[in-house]
Amino acid sequence: MFENKVIYQIYPKSFNDTTGNGYGDINGIIEKLDYIQDLGVDYIWLSPCCMSPQKDNGYDISDYVTIDPLFGTNEDYQRLITQAKARGMKIMMDLVLNHTSSEHEWFKKALQKDPKYYDYYIWQDAPNAIESFFGGSAWTYSKEVGKYYLHLFDSSQPDLNWANPAVRKDIYDMINYWIDKGVEGFRLDVIYLIGKEPDKLITGHGPKFIEYLKELNENTFQDKLLTVGECWGTSLEEQYKMCHDKGLSEAFHFNHFLLNTVDGKDKWHTKELDLKELCDCFDTWQNEYTGVEALVTGSHDAPRMISRWLNDTQYRMQSSKLLITLFGLMAGDLYIYQGEEIGMTNAHWHDINKYNDVETLNAYELLKEQGFDEKTIMEKIAFTSRDNARVPMQWNDTSNAGFTTGNPWLDVVDNYTHVNALRDLTNELGVYKYYQKVIKFRKEHYDWIKQKAKFSEDNGVLKMEKPKFTLVANFTDQKQAHDLGSTGDVLFNNYSKVEKQLMPYQVVVVCNK
Repeated sequence: MFENKVIYQIYPKSFNDTTGNGYGDINGIIEKLDYIQDLGVDYIWLSPCCMSPQKDNGYDISDYVTIDPLFGTNEDYQRLITQAKARGMKIMMDLVLNHTSSEHEWFKKALQKDPKYYDYYIWQDAPNAIESFFGGSAWTYSKEVGKYYLHLFDSSQPDLNWANPAVRKDIYDMINYWIDKGVEGFRLDVIYLIGKEPDKLITGHGPKFIEYLKELNENTFQDKLLTVGECWGTSLEEQYKMCHDKGLSEAFHFNHFLLNTVDGKDKWHTKELDLKELCDCFDTWQNEYTGVEALVTGSHDAPRMISRWLNDTQYRMQSSKLLITLFGLMAGDLYIYQGEEIGMTNAHWHDINKYNDVETLNAYELLKEQGFDEKTIMEKIAFTSRDNARVPMQWNDTSNAGFTTGNPWLDVVDNYTHVNALRDLTNELGVYKYYQKVIKFRKEHYDWIKQKAKFSEDNGVLKMEKPKFTLVANFTDQKQAHDLGSTGDVLFNNYSKVEKQLMPYQVVVVCNK
């Protein structure tokens, strides 16, 4: 029912500004609906647009049922739903259910020791060993209450107490409000954390997580809407429990994202991609997982994959096409993050003053405390920061990449003069038109794509073999041998022809005879 869908993720703050205030807005999304539709998109996923002090770029919600004036009005959002639907697309809303903003009325009342709302959050007399994902202790002392409250992210994002039935009911009522407005899909932010038992030092995939998930589905989605959970590093078993038997439709596992991370280290300590490990990861999720995989090459929470895995300068267009060919010809639902379809890259900033992301700024201080020098710290941040994906969308080569007539909330990437939608759309060999071709093929030949795959690696070349076609992709900047042998028609090729050797970052897909 919810398989072989294409979902386009928008980071509203950075997509298209129609007011000149430097922030993207809902009317800016409406303005670009034809651009999104032409890709072949089924759902548009928007990062949070609800009321927020923006300490974590909207993932700190202070009012779940009111659109933030920064982005527009509830009426604007309703118009977006209607106009997207008229173009055959559905709106997917981002739900932040693990925590609220500290400026939410619930938390304000909890600080006043309101007997109802105090228990909406998690309190302890003393902090334990749980650490925040943003660095440091996950506990902050409240003078008003005289206790510590839990925040697995920033101190301005107190965690909700899902063990409290009143919390769950209020959340269900909120979700049903948006379903009634016409929202037809939901992405659930860090959903694997809602079953936490902090007194036992359990945060992810807690004992009651699946119970809460099923109750959530029963009271809201009822298996009628596309739902995707955000998780990191989940196992097949954990994913199966979440996404079967009245849970979620699917979930991100991001195991392939984590292959750049040094074992046992946090995200700021990285290594080169091991292609054999990538093949093993693909093999596990494409062949062993019995549910629908959420295929993703990027998001607002990760740097650009072409900058992490491939070559985002000399071979930028080839690298962009390699990624969409590989992921677009795997089974599941395909998620595209804004800008990927025109080959946008990391910002590569080496000045900490350029960054806005709270996680990045916290990491900068922690890495300094750990004794790293400025040059090393900035190399790590330039490679890994989430702001690499949060920069403004590059629409054209005019001032601020055509994103705004004002001062953008986050700087544009310097390469916008030659990496932009207008230039790419006018190029028959551009990235956007190549995306269209892959998506069209995917929708017409999904029965081919859904078959089991064999993955292998040899000297920097990844090979994916399916009964109907074979894909080879060169992940290096050197010419490499390939063993396509005697084959049928060429289905995809990011170069003009197929030689005896693969060119740098070349991907070729051929029919099997």
